[in-house]
Amino acid sequence: MSEAKCNDAVFGEMTYRHRWYKEQEISIFGQTWNITVAAKAYSGKAITNEQQDSYVKFMENERKYIEVIENELKNYVNNNLRELAEYWATARYVDSKEDLAQMVTPKTLLFKQDGTVVLLLDCVWDVESGVGVKIIPEVSIGVQDLFL
Repeated sequence: MSEAKCNDAVFGEMTYRHRWYKEQEISIFGQTWNITVAAKAYSGKAITNEQQDSYVKFMENERKYIEVIENELKNYVNNNLRELAEYWATARYVDSKEDLAQMVTPKTLLFKQDGTVVLLLDCVWDVESGVGVKIIPEVSIGVQDLFL
């Protein structure tokens, strides 16, 4: 099966395989990561206006959203240390955003069709499910399955 491509007016060049996606760098946790930017779509349908609006909003306020994600993850780990320690033998308190780089790996910035934006991350305390941080329209955090 060949991959479809499009040059979206907002996202730029995207490839379709179960969703529209491209690679993009993001600076978070004191490092630069290569992640997938994905726009959820069914059967190769076009990227929605809501997804485009959310992408513009994220890019224009990227530093602010990165700080929100870093703070949410830091608070999540620190507030749930006892529960996380059941699955994560070396569970420890997070003092800095750089500490998070040892615990989580950002993988996908997902733009859902309604404009919801979630950063999906692999994490040491839940290797199978990972963790997600929703930043638009409101902030919430939990296992990735909550957001997919």
